[in-house]
Amino acid sequence: MQFIDLKSQQDQIRSKIEKRIQNVLDHGKYIMGPEVFDLEEKLSDYVGVKHCISCSSGTDAMLMPLMSWDVGPGDAIFTSPFTFIATTEVIRILGATPVFVDIETDTYNIDPSLLDSQIQRIIKETDLNPKAIIPVDLFGLPANYPEIMKIAQKHNLYVLEDGAQSFGGKIDEGKSCSFGDAATTSFFPAKPLGCYGDGGAVFTDNDELAEKLRSIRVHGKGTHKYDNVRTGRLTTISAV
Repeated sequence: MQFIDLKSQQDQIRSKIEKRIQNVLDHGKYIMGPEVFDLEEKLSDYVGVKHCISCSSGTDAMLMPLMSWDVGPGDAIFTSPFTFIATTEVIRILGATPVFVDIETDTYNIDPSLLDSQIQRIIKETDLNPKAIIPVDLFGLPANYPEIMKIAQKHNLYVLEDGAQSFGGKIDEGKSCSFGDAATTSFFPAKPLGCYGDGGAVFTDNDELAEKLRSIRVHGKGTHKYDNVRTGRLTTISAV
């Protein structure tokens, strides 16, 4: 059994895909072409946030906001143990420490009732600095963000929604990828919104953060200087 059967899906929309790919071949803008910006606008409108910043993968999508918030050694990042390795990988890449908070038995998402006590434990028992929370939305269901945000505000923590497996889902308070200080999704082919390649996106209402993210994805090239950081661009054909 195939992990994901893209062929049957492709057969239904092949003519549209071929037309869009032909457009890219005709204009020749294979990196950051017009289709990329068109996709970002459509996704931000769909989710209901001001900014969508596409990038090269769902992993980079999570890494970029953490970089913007200066996450690094000595910081504690609270997240779910029930997730793909990329969620904790980005924490360790920056030298921070992942702190796991157990999940709810009915949703399999991070349990807000256990979150505050874990934060308090880290403050009392370690030298780590609580910096951010990364809830992971599973099976199309966003985590309990109203409660998570209350706890984050109490401790002055950032919240980064990992919406790689929930895009298109919603709770009463809003759609997936509209929660927290920033939210991310993945365009890996097996995800709810997949592309023929790899890709991801970050969503935010914060203008300053959006500017930093757009700089980071092009090697840190801001409006007047280079910050000399990694790239994370989405190819035009992946945006098709």
